[in-house]
Amino acid sequence: MGYALRALGPLAPALLVCAFALPAQAQLSLESAVQLAREQDPQTAAAIAAAEATAETAVADSQWGDPELKLGIANLPTDSFAFDDQPMTQKVIGIRQKLPRGASAALAGERGALAAEAGFAAAADMALALERDVGLAFLTLSEQLRVRELLMENRRWMQELVGYNRARLASAQIQSQQLLQSQLALARLDDRIAELDGEISRARGDLSRWIGNAAWQPLNPEPPAWRDTRDWLAAQTLPVPLAVVEPHPLIAASSAQVAAERVNVALAEEAYKPQFGVDVSYGQRERTPMSDGSDFASVMVTFDLPLFRHNRQDRRVAASRARESVGILQRQNLLQQMHAQLNGAVAMAQTLQRRRAEYQGELLAQAEATADAVLKGYASNTADLEAVIAARMDAIEAQISAARLTYGYFRAVARIRYFRAIESHASATRDNGK
Repeated sequence: MGYALRALGPLAPALLVCAFALPAQAQLSLESAVQLAREQDPQTAAAIAAAEATAETAVADSQWGDPELKLGIANLPTDSFAFDDQPMTQKVIGIRQKLPRGASAALAGERGALAAEAGFAAAADMALALERDVGLAFLTLSEQLRVRELLMENRRWMQELVGYNRARLASAQIQSQQLLQSQLALARLDDRIAELDGEISRARGDLSRWIGNAAWQPLNPEPPAWRDTRDWLAAQTLPVPLAVVEPHPLIAASSAQVAAERVNVALAEEAYKPQFGVDVSYGQRERTPMSDGSDFASVMVTFDLPLFRHNRQDRRVAASRARESVGILQRQNLLQQMHAQLNGAVAMAQTLQRRRAEYQGELLAQAEATADAVLKGYASNTADLEAVIAARMDAIEAQISAARLTYGYFRAVARIRYFRAIESHASATRDNGK
């Protein structure tokens, strides 16, 4: 472009200013947006609180039932209501304790602990999904801002071209038709920028779902480094191993649920065992004419008889085993879905990366060289204005396509980071260490 601009004489300084205009200062980075979203996220906090409640309940479920104290009067004659009238009249105090059915108390505690583990894992998945969704919304907004920045740079270039044509028309070097052509191209750019402003507002609205009013502040559109994920991505061939997604919190939550259902089967099997109870009581008697008044002590053992098992215990065990099977199948389905989605994200990222390299290596330079050559021809009256505008628009579209490929690539990387369960603060630490 430089050689062609020098050929334009008075037009060159203005075009150089447009070509090397510095980007606006930004304030909100992706990392700070994620941090804001975490601070304002009630869903993950609620999930953690629910998991903590489940963990506390699990401890309570593993305990024996409270003993029962028994106080009373036995065999009191209703004609005299005297304690020393009949030998069997007693003041009774006792205690009753029901024992858990087999190992049901310990199993109930284990089941609750696994349910709590599933809850904590689900909360961890929510945090990762939050970071992914904020990243996608932030990168989409950044892409729109970057495209607008490119359009504004080219608008300034087109504005200078209109002024240049106006000067040439005044000196009778061109016809008014050429000036109108350049003005029409400028108007089309203005309309495109206005349309893009609407998309930017919608993108800010989407981002405000997680970070509130901060979405309307200036932000840094530069893509994040994410060197760890990009290095990992560069070394991958499709399909990626299934083991990559197995440690994911969502899979861990599903595994914990399956384990809880397995414990639930054992708990249902404990229902075949009788539940024992111990009843100890002491009866204090008064001396009567027919008795020396010796006190009585009683010990009773009680237990139920699970005799009719077909429609009770058998059904519950069958239901528990069915739920365990459901959990296993759902976990397998989830694993397959996540593996397929990870492969899709990796394929998308690798394709976009190749296209980015093509744009950076050849297409951008070719489009710019073509625009410069046509512009040089226009300055020397060997090319018409229509060709200049068309070449410039092609260069603009090439720049915009390159920007969209870049942000599309980083959106794919954001999805990969979710499937690999990478949190931004850990990644930032590693990036800074390099």
